[in-house]
Amino acid sequence: MSATTDQRQLNDKWVLYHHLPSEKNWTLSGYTVLSNDISTVNSVIAVKNYLPENMIKYSMLFLMRHGISPLWEDPKNRNGGCFSYKIFNKHVEQVWRDLMCTLCGETLCDAKFCSYINGITISPKKNFCIVKIWMSTKEFQDPNIIRPVENLTKHGSVFKSHSES
Repeated sequence: MSATTDQRQLNDKWVLYHHLPSEKNWTLSGYTVLSNDISTVNSVIAVKNYLPENMIKYSMLFLMRHGISPLWEDPKNRNGGCFSYKIFNKHVEQVWRDLMCTLCGETLCDAKFCSYINGITISPKKNFCIVKIWMSTKEFQDPNIIRPVENLTKHGSVFKSHSES
């Protein structure tokens, strides 16, 4: 990859948040910003390579469009919902890294749906993690709008409204 390609600007800017599962503060102050300027191909690659496997598997990560907080109550989230997927631990790292790249590159779905995706999140459980794709609207609830990602199966995927959470 050439230096020119590495600095290619993304269509949008992204922010990566971290939240410890043991943290009880669910206001924005309970989140740590790991990177607030994911705006180039190079920055996506840097963040993708920086994240340790244990952080992906055992903490909560939120990769959100700039200007949208990782809270359901955010005005840009509250009328939407999310696709929820159960990912077994042996696939979590690969799925998260692939989702990061496709999300930031706006290739996670057909172009007509990309602007409705606000971000992705991961939450650890005992032997698996829950990965969610946050949507700004409840209008699109068919998991088939999401392009195939290895080990992210549509079977068992559920769309959940943020207002019902």
